[in-house]
Amino acid sequence: MAAAKAGDAVALGKIFADGLQYSHSNANLETKAQAIAALAKSKGNFEVHDQTIHVYGKAATIRAKVTAHGANGPIPLAMLQVWVKNGKDWQMVERHTTRLVPPAAK
Repeated sequence: MAAAKAGDAVALGKIFADGLQYSHSNANLETKAQAIAALAKSKGNFEVHDQTIHVYGKAATIRAKVTAHGANGPIPLAMLQVWVKNGKDWQMVERHTTRLVPPAAK
């Protein structure tokens, strides 16, 4: 999260697996290179809430509620990340977000 918020392309290059699939709530799917370029340019503006991590041997999932802050205001999201352990390091192989209905609109 720190590397994404900082737009740190070098750190993201190490954290993201080569076959990364980085999916947005608008159904846009990015490769590793596309995701790094977008985060380096925009320096992700988001907050993470209610994060849970489950480890299954050399695989792990992270689920969280996220609030993205865009030009049109806050966007509530559910996020799922899948990580795998490559040697000593963990790398993200999959990331998906889904828009949530804002609490006031329920």
